[in-house]
Amino acid sequence: MAFYSVSVLLFLAAVLSSCYAHKLGMDFHHRFSDKVREWTDSHGLPPAWNPEEAPHGSVEYYRALLKHDLHRHRGRSLASGELYAFARGNKTYEYLGNLHYAYVDIGSPSQTFLVALDTGSYLFWVPCNCKQCAPTSDSSYGNITFRNYNLSASTTSKTISCSSSQCFTDSSTECSSKTADCTYTIEYGSGNYSSSSSGIIVQDYLYLTKEGTSNVVYIPILFGCGEVQTGDLLNGGPPNGLMGLSSSNISVPSMIAYNKAISITNSFSMCFGKDGYGRLNFGDVGSKDQNETSLNSNPSAHYNISFTEVVVGTTTNKLSFNAIVDSGTSYSGFTDSIYLKLATSFSAQVSEQRINISGIPFEYCFEISANQANTKIPSVSFATQGGSTFRALYPTVPIYDENTNTQFAYCLGIIQYDINIIGENFLVGQRIVFDIEKQVLGWKPYNCYS
Repeated sequence: MAFYSVSVLLFLAAVLSSCYAHKLGMDFHHRFSDKVREWTDSHGLPPAWNPEEAPHGSVEYYRALLKHDLHRHRGRSLASGELYAFARGNKTYEYLGNLHYAYVDIGSPSQTFLVALDTGSYLFWVPCNCKQCAPTSDSSYGNITFRNYNLSASTTSKTISCSSSQCFTDSSTECSSKTADCTYTIEYGSGNYSSSSSGIIVQDYLYLTKEGTSNVVYIPILFGCGEVQTGDLLNGGPPNGLMGLSSSNISVPSMIAYNKAISITNSFSMCFGKDGYGRLNFGDVGSKDQNETSLNSNPSAHYNISFTEVVVGTTTNKLSFNAIVDSGTSYSGFTDSIYLKLATSFSAQVSEQRINISGIPFEYCFEISANQANTKIPSVSFATQGGSTFRALYPTVPIYDENTNTQFAYCLGIIQYDINIIGENFLVGQRIVFDIEKQVLGWKPYNCYS
């Protein structure tokens, strides 16, 4: 994600969840999908993508996506069952800062926030007791006016002291008095792209609803009362809060799973449709026939897995490396040696002529002739630790002429990074299961619309 945390300690909790779990569900859409464009137009919001300026498949389209990814990495079963969502509904969509957002309700009476959903961080915070926060209204927000969390207006709010067992931050070891607040600081990015949020830890109700009913469930959660924001969080980043969805014990999925009011497994899935439509289900552990590999333990709580081979068409490359599975990155990226092996193996097995396309973020592109009926694309797959095979179902991206809207080339959809990332383009057509409880990643080709 675009925001990386460095200073919040893990919250140690050990509460067993039922194996026969309910599921929490919501829809999500890619920031450049037609669904998101329709939604922003109908709500008077600025579009994340303008098809007039950057048509699907054009050079400008891919350049816009890459700009998001480069910023992001500087510094770093839909099966049957009961579904739950946030009380305001299950829709999420791309908005400011190239992140997915959802409306959430907290407090009594409830206060509503439009928060960014982030699988790459673990703390949930909203602007509160503001000393330095993003403005509640701005021309970049469209016709939306935000609010800041009012601690005193909620009858169920509770401040957490640094001496409390619920204080999971550094302030628990630097407690000046038993009644002092539990404070936090969370930092994202680095250098010119750094930002941060700091404030106090509080507890209040988060509202969820069972889909298909009007029943509302409220559970107490810990989150940050963000008094001071810096960097992009004041201009261009999430102005109304951010919800961490990583594998940490203090992320929202874990806090929901630990609560006895709703019995769900600490696991969730994301299904990626080819056109950008998908679904997010909390409590989903996948299916018996899915592929799986173990998650690597890491202090950042990223979804990190190990590979032993890269197989491109008929060529097998013995390469051992770790990679982060990140749905918030548009393009998969690899360090120099892995990138070169994958790209050259792919290039050697295509019949089309390799060409250079000015301004495009991809290096390995191939021209399609005007009368060419079809293309034969080499398969791209990875052998994971444990033997399962992860296949990128759509490893290439089509390139279209902006004037005629006809495809004239395709490119291998990978970028050179300083870390290894399995991005969204390699997840398309599959359901990805992030099983925090079992510490495994699962995947399976899937029809997200069934």
